[in-house]
Amino acid sequence: SEEPNEVFFTDSSPNEVAFCLANKNNTPAMDRDDGSKVVLVKNAYGGVSLAFTIWPDGEGSRVEYRRAFGTIGASWKQCVGA
Repeated sequence: SEEPNEVFFTDSSPNEVAFCLANKNNTPAMDRDDGSKVVLVKNAYGGVSLAFTIWPDGEGSRVEYRRAFGTIGASWKQCVGA
């Protein structure tokens, strides 16, 4: 429900981006009824640190990145071309 901290555009499909984010963070990607995919990255205490919403955008994807709190590794940037 919060505005994204950053928005990325990539030539990769939503499925590819979601798989990459989920794989790097050992967390599942969730399909939503509106056609988007969501990947939540949790911290050691079980709270959400990062949230990614992946939308189809032409032949690629639009990725909305929301940071809840704390810092976490940046390996996710490889998935969105940042």
